Amino acid sequence: MKSSVVSKSTFLLFLFFCSIWTTCGDGNPFSDNNDFAAEESFSFEVAVVNHVEFHLNGIAGTVVVTGVSGANSVLITGKKRVESHSTADAQRRLQELRISVEALNSKIEVKTIQPDDTQGRNYIVDYTVTLPPHLKVAVGNISGNVTINTIQSEVSVNNVSGNVTLNEIVGSTFTETVSGNVEGRITLPLDGTIRMSAVSGNILLSIPQNTSAQLSASVVSGSISVSSLVLQNLVSTPTSLSGRLADGRGTISLSTVSGNISVRGV
Repeated sequence: MKSSVVSKSTFLLFLFFCSIWTTCGDGNPFSDNNDFAAEESFSFEVAVVNHVEFHLNGIAGTVVVTGVSGANSVLITGKKRVESHSTADAQRRLQELRISVEALNSKIEVKTIQPDDTQGRNYIVDYTVTLPPHLKVAVGNISGNVTINTIQSEVSVNNVSGNVTLNEIVGSTFTETVSGNVEGRITLPLDGTIRMSAVSGNILLSIPQNTSAQLSASVVSGSISVSSLVLQNLVSTPTSLSGRLADGRGTISLSTVSGNISVRGV
């Protein structure tokens, strides 16, 4: 019997995704008529003092987080938008869509806050964040693409529907998505971990050719390819692959149910 490659947390994301869409379809007078919108820009800035982490919990919308060398604050900008059956209703409901920004002892936390029952209206928040590159970054989102750029620390992304792109990351990374592709260009530190999983989506990972790690990849429906890397102790089947890169100090674990996995050295 073929074992599933879906982690427990990815499976829970999938169930949550299903429940969201099921709930949104109940008693929805606006679902086919959200032709009118109201939107508003926002901007927050938080000084980085003793903070070591940045967390963002979105619901619907794009998220772009970029590390900027020399930055000493976290700048959060973007737009919030409500789509409804009339402009007047969208404008009234815009005040229900809020951004919470908190500076806690060790982390800065941003959250999207909206009504539990949207009655079919679309509540959307697009975020653009710049911050010091040494902060750990954690992003959770339900619907929308997530992009993380030039972070020199640990990065975690949980996304239900949308692509995840990690550009020029130096640190361990943990990425899970239900529906969407995952692409990463990552430098793995010694003893670090790269873990990427998807239910429906491709995984493309680019790593330096001198990366030291134990590599494993698995699919249920799809292909696995490795290029420009030297894998020792290679074990390969049509749905799985494992081997050692250099002296195998770190860990790289990749899995998707429906999709292709590609790992390449750069």
